[in-house]
Amino acid sequence: MNLLIYAGPGPWRNEALATAAQFAGHVATLVTLVTGGGMSNAPLLDDALARLHLPPDVEVRRRVVEGTPQEAIMTVVDEMTYHLVIFGRFQRPLERLLPLRRSDALTRRLRSAVLRVHGPVRPIRRILLASGGDQHTFATAGYTAQLAAPLGASITLLHVVSQQPIVFEALAPSISDEATFLESQTPEATTLQQVAAWLHARGIAVAIRVRFGLVLDEILTELDEGDYDILAVGTHHAAGPLDRVLLEDLTGDLLDRCPRTVLVARRMPRG
Repeated sequence: MNLLIYAGPGPWRNEALATAAQFAGHVATLVTLVTGGGMSNAPLLDDALARLHLPPDVEVRRRVVEGTPQEAIMTVVDEMTYHLVIFGRFQRPLERLLPLRRSDALTRRLRSAVLRVHGPVRPIRRILLASGGDQHTFATAGYTAQLAAPLGASITLLHVVSQQPIVFEALAPSISDEATFLESQTPEATTLQQVAAWLHARGIAVAIRVRFGLVLDEILTELDEGDYDILAVGTHHAAGPLDRVLLEDLTGDLLDRCPRTVLVARRMPRG
């Protein structure tokens, strides 16, 4: 994988580097370290390289860019194909309360997958993958597996059956317990079973959880109750206008409210 890591100044810099150090040496073929703020911040790139403990066969590039961290990342990410962009949360806790200060702005602009680091550094042992139950879950699982496999981390697939009323939904019998849902022939249940089998075949310990309620609340509740280290989500693919209204802000809301590191996966680019 080609990794881009923001190693410049920021409130969660140390946590981002410590998190990346757990897996970068296992998965990276190339690592680009970038900082904003000009040449005065160049020494931070050498410091970051020392912290990552990369093996000698990993190519390392350093990029110093003027401007804000976000501007620096956007400048460098267009120079080549990156599979994963890693950075710490740029907002401090009180800044998140200000209007129009959404923490997902940079993530939305990037075409690459993103690992947005937040919260205390935790050994990556348990990953929660929130699935919409469609085939795009395989793309999210592909990224998540690349982090989980070398660390021996487990993955729990979570699907939330939304209890939010939808006027136009088909009149179908309601399923209200996990076992019945997983035994059903619904496309969502089938996809979860297929993705679980795919992960298991790659030597990853995997479990499936199904919850019922409001999607955002149930994801965050499972994250807390299961004491997971990372939340993995995919980008949403709206099938129609109604889906777009309901889903377009879910990833942004998770990034705003999630107390832990979030992996936002996209289709794996070639190269």
